[in-house]
Amino acid sequence: MGATRDSVAQRAKVSSATVSRVYNNPGQVSPSLAKRVLEAASELGYEPNSAAATLRRSGTGTIAFVQFRKEGRPYYWGNLDSFDWFFGRAIKGVQEVLARSSWQMRFYTVKTRNELEAIAMRCDGILAYDVDTEEEEALFSSIFIPYVLAHHLSGSTKTQSCVRTDNRYGGTLQAQYLRDCGVQKPLYITGYLESVVPHAERFAGFRELYPEALVMSTEIGEASAMEGIAQRVQELVDTRTIDGIAAVNDIALFSLLLRIKMDLPKVGYDASPLFSVYPAPVASVDIQSGELYRRAAEKLLGLLAGNRSGYTTVLPKLVRSLF
Repeated sequence: MGATRDSVAQRAKVSSATVSRVYNNPGQVSPSLAKRVLEAASELGYEPNSAAATLRRSGTGTIAFVQFRKEGRPYYWGNLDSFDWFFGRAIKGVQEVLARSSWQMRFYTVKTRNELEAIAMRCDGILAYDVDTEEEEALFSSIFIPYVLAHHLSGSTKTQSCVRTDNRYGGTLQAQYLRDCGVQKPLYITGYLESVVPHAERFAGFRELYPEALVMSTEIGEASAMEGIAQRVQELVDTRTIDGIAAVNDIALFSLLLRIKMDLPKVGYDASPLFSVYPAPVASVDIQSGELYRRAAEKLLGLLAGNRSGYTTVLPKLVRSLF
């Protein structure tokens, strides 16, 4: 006879209900207790029976991971191949939670309310990836099953079923790094401030410490757009008009650093693979996408288990290269 939930509970010296929560509602279990249960399960070769769990719930046993088609925008970071790594980190965070549960996940891409409502009829819960406009958020007003929205919702979001980052705080982290480096005359490189809310929020956070910072705007993601910026920045460096640089994301910063050399303090945003291999001191702001989506998955499992919804913010953190 194979291992059961009760035998795992006995080995871990916990209740069977605790074992069930570890797999189906991990947000209610402390990390140390969950580790003990999972180690006992591994020793006994226990795996949750997803089919049986589905029957007990009288549901589909399926969670939908929903991504929106963001068409007609002048700029959307998720459309750039250089950001595929971000999606991978987010999925890994979700996988860490669902791998310990009896739930399975299916992936969808939607545009309209009708498409979203059709998906809601075929699953028990929805985890929505990068909801970043009020229009996208409003599509969930008619959804009757548990859902969690992530991650670029602004601080004014109306939904309580969300896990979000704080872009304004991230911008302040960039400014604080430059201030700690002794920077007095920073340059801030950004783009699409009027149409991309996260960019505007990051800039607002940066200006809390540097209200008079020099600002340059570029079409982020367009290689040709950086040529003119690079020439202007080189002039500013040569004339000592600036003594530090911050950029709204790593793409903008490293597009610049590939074109000119500088010894000034510099900080990007996103902690991308570019940041981790750059052969000189540089800092970046890590949005912690893996942790953010791990928390979102835990929140969704909690809602499916009957918990109340709640507003969660995962704060970004400043990281430095090893060089």
